[in-house]
Amino acid sequence: MENNVLVTTTTFPRWKDDATPRFVYELSEKLAAKYKVIVLAPHHKEALKKEKLGKVDVRRFAYFKPESLQKLCYNGGIIPNMESSFLAKMQMPLLVMAEFFAASKIIKKEKIRVIHAHWILPQGLIGVFLKKLFKIPLIVTIHGSDLFPLKSNLFRKLHRFVAANANFITVGSEATKNELRIRIGSLGNVNVVPMGVDSKIFRKIKIKKPKKYSKNKILLFVGRLSDQKGLQYIIDAMPNIVIEEPSAKLLIIGEGPYKSELLKRINENKVNENVEFLGSLPSSEVAKYHNYADIFIFPSLSNKTGTEALGLALMEAMSSGCAVVGANVGGIPSLIKNGYNGILVRQKDSMELYKSIAALLKNKKKAEAMGKNAAAFIQKNYSWDKVSSRFIKIYENALK
Repeated sequence: MENNVLVTTTTFPRWKDDATPRFVYELSEKLAAKYKVIVLAPHHKEALKKEKLGKVDVRRFAYFKPESLQKLCYNGGIIPNMESSFLAKMQMPLLVMAEFFAASKIIKKEKIRVIHAHWILPQGLIGVFLKKLFKIPLIVTIHGSDLFPLKSNLFRKLHRFVAANANFITVGSEATKNELRIRIGSLGNVNVVPMGVDSKIFRKIKIKKPKKYSKNKILLFVGRLSDQKGLQYIIDAMPNIVIEEPSAKLLIIGEGPYKSELLKRINENKVNENVEFLGSLPSSEVAKYHNYADIFIFPSLSNKTGTEALGLALMEAMSSGCAVVGANVGGIPSLIKNGYNGILVRQKDSMELYKSIAALLKNKKKAEAMGKNAAAFIQKNYSWDKVSSRFIKIYENALK
């Protein structure tokens, strides 16, 4: 019997070279060497309903009509979209129902033997009902944004319900595992298995800075523009950084609802000439900017919006050999070994950010050594080959 696997997700590339995070695709592509992998993801008005990406069969389901008004997924994520759009909030129950029926159809037609749900909510919850209906095992992968910010009693009950009914659970970091322990108690079926990094894309290469940045010291941030990412504290640090290094320029890759607040802060700090927004970019372009950068900054916070479970953008920067400065919260300290492959700073501390960045800008040799150590650390511990082999063991146990 063919080992057919259904992967359910709400974050998946909508087309080739999409800026949407690719980690579910990258893992599925690796696993497709051993299994027939079908990925079910929400539709987007410009995406195909059915296609083959690499070895992966992709099916996309519509959850609202007209499809041009589907607002819940992509472009920043479900939680920020629900916070900024009443229509997105209204579409959540419709997404759950549409995904359940689309998955049921695939399970029956393709003789699916394992369900792998990325995110405990809503995919894990949907997966529990599919498991019970079709009597097939369920693997749930928790990424962090589906856990840390969801603290109400209702969400805690839903987390416990899914965890009690999943055959296997994976989390990306010890920080996520500890948070899950607080929510559900016993963790007998939980494995710490992070997502990986494609070191063929994210690697150190010799490349000249574009002419427009040739005289600049480049500070780089990549990620969703939300208050939880801590970008406001880099912007507050910029006046001091510019006094120390007048050529410093902060480049920001990403989109999100917090951009208007960040622009206001840039004006207040009078650093308009020293900050530039580049929007969303595909991975191949992000990798180039890693190699232009003198320092990559990842100042995420632990607040009501969430906590950084691990930080894929940080992992990609480290894999590219960037000198990195990150906040000492969530899963970030499991990546940055302070003083060896990066620098850890207190969250919400613009002065400490300024001092750490200025010190690295002054000491190019130290920055290069940290970047080299960072790349070696990521390639040793977070390659997709290593990560996928751990998931294969879980899949094999599920199939038994």
